[in-house]
Amino acid sequence: MAGADLDMLRKPLETAEITLARKRGGLRCPARCQRHQAETPGGNPVQCARSTQAPYQATQPRHTLIFSPLFKSKIHRAARRYRRAARCACLVAGLSALATGRAYSFGDSRQLDPEDRSGNWSLGFAYQHWDSVYAGEDRRTDFLPTLTYTGQRLFIDSTDFGWHAIDNKRWQVDLFASYFLQGYNDHSFFNDTGQVRREDDPLKGMERQNALEGGVEITRKTGWGRFGAEFRHDIDNVHEGSELGARWAKVFRYEQWQMEPWAQWQWLSANKADYYFGVRESEASGERPAYTLDATSRWGAGVAFRYTAWDQHHLTLNLSYHRYHDAISDSPVVTDTATPSAQFTYRYELGRRRTAQRGGEDEYNFFTNNGSPTSARLAYGCTTETKFNAIVRGELNCRNDGTGLASVFVGRKLADDLFTLPMEVWIHGGLARRFENNLQDDFFEGVLALKALYRRFPWSEHVETRIGLGHGLSYAERVPNLERTKAEDRNRRISHLLNYLEFSIDVSVGDVLRAKRLRNLFFGFAVHHRSGNFASVNLFGNVDGGSNVNTLYLEWEFK
Repeated sequence: MAGADLDMLRKPLETAEITLARKRGGLRCPARCQRHQAETPGGNPVQCARSTQAPYQATQPRHTLIFSPLFKSKIHRAARRYRRAARCACLVAGLSALATGRAYSFGDSRQLDPEDRSGNWSLGFAYQHWDSVYAGEDRRTDFLPTLTYTGQRLFIDSTDFGWHAIDNKRWQVDLFASYFLQGYNDHSFFNDTGQVRREDDPLKGMERQNALEGGVEITRKTGWGRFGAEFRHDIDNVHEGSELGARWAKVFRYEQWQMEPWAQWQWLSANKADYYFGVRESEASGERPAYTLDATSRWGAGVAFRYTAWDQHHLTLNLSYHRYHDAISDSPVVTDTATPSAQFTYRYELGRRRTAQRGGEDEYNFFTNNGSPTSARLAYGCTTETKFNAIVRGELNCRNDGTGLASVFVGRKLADDLFTLPMEVWIHGGLARRFENNLQDDFFEGVLALKALYRRFPWSEHVETRIGLGHGLSYAERVPNLERTKAEDRNRRISHLLNYLEFSIDVSVGDVLRAKRLRNLFFGFAVHHRSGNFASVNLFGNVDGGSNVNTLYLEWEFK
C-alpha cells in the first residue's frame, strides 16, 4: 500500500537531536546527558540521552465513501501507479544512499561510530580491495561515492539505511534495509578495458544480481562490547533467501582515534547460498558441472581504525578476513576458502546548521524542527543523446523519439560552505514521471542527491544567479528506452539503479521582473543525467552508458 510505504518514511523520523559542544578535540555531551560517559574514559564521550517527545502517530480517516464499480476501477489503477511511485521513492531514499550490510556491502567499511547520534550529514567515498572467492578472478576492486546520516532514530550509511526502534544504555533494536553486493556478470571487473569474460572463463555466461535485503538486528551493549544477532531476508525477489548472523564488536577511543575489533558468523539459507555459489543445470558445461548447495555458513573477523582530522574530515581503514564453509569452496565456480579484504573510506562532515524553526523547549530536528531554507522545484524536459559534458558547454537539443520527463524535487539546505569554499550544500529528493511515447509503458523514477550551489556572483545583488552541481542516486522503475537501445547496440548491460548527476543554472524571476514578492522564485535550465560511472561500480551492475534529459524548471526557495 502507498500509505504503508509512506509511513515507512514518516515513522522513522527522529524524535530529537542532541546539541554537542566542542572541547579539546572531542565531543562533550550536555550536562543532562550522562549516557555512554563510562564507555569513553580518557577519550571522546559520544551522543547520549533521548528526548521524551512522543513519536509521530498516523491518524485514520473517519468516513467511508461508496463509489461505482467503474470509478473504483479508476481509483485502483491510480492507486497502483502511486504505490509504484512510493516504492520507487522509498528505495532511492534508502539506497543512498540504502543497517548493516555485512557481506561485501559498504556497511563493512565501519566508517561510523556505532554510538554516533549527532544528526550530521556526511559525503565522501569508499574504496574496497579484496581477493575474490570466485574462480577465474584474482582481486576485485570497487569504488562508491558515500552519503551518511546519523540521527537519533533514522540512519543512512550509503547502501544501508534504517531506524533505531529501541536505543538505550543496554539495548538497541534496529530495523534496516541493505543492498547486498555479491553479484557478478560477464562485464564485471573489466571496466578498464570494456572487455567481457573469455570463453574459457569459469563464470562465462553466468549472472548473479545484487539484492535489496531487509531485516532486524538486536544488540546488547556491555562493558565487554556490543553483542548482536541479526536476521535478514531478500525483499527484492532476487535470491529469495535469508541469513542469520551473530557478531561482536568493541570500540576503543583515544582522542581523535578509534579502534574497533570485530568478529561475526553468518548462516546462509539454501536459496541464498545456492544462488550466489551454485551452478544451475542450464549453466552446466564440461568444465563447469551443475552444483547445488544446502544451507551453509561463513565467518569473518577484522579491525577498523577511524581517525578524525580538522574536526570535519573522517578517515577509516577496515581490514577483514572471511572464511567459507567447505560446501561453498567445493563449488566449481569457487576457488578460495578464505578472502582477505581492505576498505578505505573518507567522509566530510557537512557544516552544522542547527537553527530550530520553533523555539521554547523543542530541540532542533532535521526533519520536524528545522529553520534552514527549503525548496520545491517543478521541471519538464526532453531526452537527448548529447553527452553530459557537451550539454554543459551549451550543445542543447532533443532526441526525436519524443521521450521526456516531468519531475518534482524538494530540498533542504545543509551547509553554507563546502570544504571552506563559498558554495552552499543542499540535499534534494525527487520523483520523476518518465514519458516513453509508446515505446514502452511510462514509469516513475526516484532521485536522492546532494547539490553544491554557488550564487555569489558580482551581479547577484541586481539579478540573483545560481549555478549548481548535484550528485546522487537514481532508481527507475523501468530502464529508459534510450539507455536500453544504446546498451543493446553495444552488447552492454542495463540497470534500474544508476549514478545521478545534475547541472543547473537559473536566475531570480523577481529580480528580472522587478517584482520583490517573486525574488525567491527561480527559473532555469537543468540536465537530468543517469549513468553507470563508466562500468566502474559494482553497485550499478558495471553498466557503461546512460541518458540525459534537458529540462526547464521553476524552483521556489522558502527562507
